[in-house]
Amino acid sequence: MNSSIENKPVVNLSKTVPVVLLLMIFSLVIDNSFKIISPDLVKYFGVSASTVSWQVTLAGLVIGIGAVVYSSLSDSISVRNLLVVGIILICAGSLLGYIVSENYWLLVFSRIIQSAGLGATETLYLIFVAKYASAADQKKYLGFSTSSYQLATVIGILTGGFVTTYLQWQNLFLIPLLSLLLLPFILKLLPKEETKKNHVDFIGLILIAAVSTSIMLYMSYFNWGLFILFVASVCVFLFYISKKKNAFITIEFFKNKQFLSVLLVAFIIYSTYAAYALNTLSFLLTTVYDIKLDSVSLMFIPACLLAATVGAFSGKIGQYLSSKQCIYLAMSLITISILMGAIFVDSSITVFVISLILFSCSFALLYAPLIDTSIKKVSVEKSGTALGFYNLCINIAMSAGFTYSAFLIDKKDLQFGFLSFTTDNATALNYSSIILIIGAIALASIILFWVLVGRKSDNKILDQGKRAA
Repeated sequence: MNSSIENKPVVNLSKTVPVVLLLMIFSLVIDNSFKIISPDLVKYFGVSASTVSWQVTLAGLVIGIGAVVYSSLSDSISVRNLLVVGIILICAGSLLGYIVSENYWLLVFSRIIQSAGLGATETLYLIFVAKYASAADQKKYLGFSTSSYQLATVIGILTGGFVTTYLQWQNLFLIPLLSLLLLPFILKLLPKEETKKNHVDFIGLILIAAVSTSIMLYMSYFNWGLFILFVASVCVFLFYISKKKNAFITIEFFKNKQFLSVLLVAFIIYSTYAAYALNTLSFLLTTVYDIKLDSVSLMFIPACLLAATVGAFSGKIGQYLSSKQCIYLAMSLITISILMGAIFVDSSITVFVISLILFSCSFALLYAPLIDTSIKKVSVEKSGTALGFYNLCINIAMSAGFTYSAFLIDKKDLQFGFLSFTTDNATALNYSSIILIIGAIALASIILFWVLVGRKSDNKILDQGKRAA
């Protein structure tokens, strides 16, 4: 991102980076803590899993869009002021959520306000590092971001599980108020920047929100009218960005076949992360194995810690395997780990611990090579925009995964007869069938990657070999 600041102020990074990083980790903890409590919300409000999923899916959508908005605003408003706005929104939404927690839809509205603030922290941390850290220090600080994500995931899941089990889930809305403790440090340590006005494409962001919401509505109800609404919103969005010169993403990105193909594959495979690990497993374990959410959350500890280790060594793994080979390996292991849950659904909790470890580590291995493949044919000056849209799509994919898995969970009679060898328990068979569908979606992403990207690159290498011969 090009900074609009002509003379960068001197910043004490050793003091400032930990504060901004801590706020980012805290925000990720808050978001993850609300993702695991769906089973308790279903019981508390007496609503379906599909209805409960909206407090996660809409929050994820707002965080994704918020990242693009804050990124755009950072050229015209200082990171310092944007972080202050983020903290205010986090606290306002959280306080409102605690007050209106008896009304589910007001709770969802509160989560949207809260998430509008949460969307600031991760993006602004990266922007702050890019603006003020040297090239050598940037790698170190960006590495902190990657490790912190896994750390925040496990702390957030533990927080959600233990607070819900031993206190009440409503108390999760009080924890974000602790972010106010960081406000004095933000005001003191971050520089006051002299900036200039910049354009933010709010119409484009509203249209992408319409596209995202319509596809999630369709996945919730599978109504053809909603599908037509989705197609129409896509057409309007594409027409808009083809005519608008300063749209937040231009039509040129959608003419880049490799970028678009990898984006589609990433959307499908990342939807399975939310569908399997963050939603279906919590319902399965609390229902079939009759364990509480605190125990479910403990199962994520080894998975997240080992995934962080794989992420840290992904650079060295890349020295031995190409990006394409890493993608095939990671997506194959993701599919296998999901199918483990389907086949051994009623065997032992240990199976799901192993499945979670393999699943999380595979996603850690997948992250870098999939991004590298997506932007390989994107010009350097447009790579930042491409990454921003890529991350937005990942957030939307996670929300979509929650949505379609909640729809499947609500279908209590979804039982594939050919899976009867896995269990005699009707409820377990229902979840085995759901997990098998998620596994099929993961397998489809592998096939799609081979058809759209892998096969073409293989043919190109083969043609080059023939010419050399």
